[in-house]
Amino acid sequence: MVTVSKDGTWKLWDTDVEYKKKQDPYLLRTVPCQVSEGSRIALSPDGRVVAISNGCDIAMYNTSTGELEEEFHGVHSEEITDLKFDINSRFLVSSGDRAIRVFHNATGYRAAILDMKTMLKKASNDGVRQRLQQQITDAQNALDTVLNAAKN
Repeated sequence: MVTVSKDGTWKLWDTDVEYKKKQDPYLLRTVPCQVSEGSRIALSPDGRVVAISNGCDIAMYNTSTGELEEEFHGVHSEEITDLKFDINSRFLVSSGDRAIRVFHNATGYRAAILDMKTMLKKASNDGVRQRLQQQITDAQNALDTVLNAAKN
């Protein structure tokens, strides 16, 4: 779960707890960010990316590193009213000024590649290593396609 606060931070929480054992959610990360009164926040379904709106702008953060990876400025002519990721974490959708905008989640592709490279280093057998290497190649190709489409 993520929250955004008027103190200018977003927080990532682990809510996978056992309430019957009296466990409480605990804070994983606190990251400074730009916020305004109407800021919106969305966590991708795979948990790798946080998107935060600030007025008409959107900032995209990698949840593993807390790094700001992308910013979209002037997305809408009025304040953004909602942010959502699609079920596969490939797209971010924003609404505002009676319009909807759809963005490729390039930050999500980068985070997935980073995660798979970490798993590759820990892989214990050739089958797992080959599968991970293929997934890394596929994800990198998809990211390259998204980035090249954005340039054209």
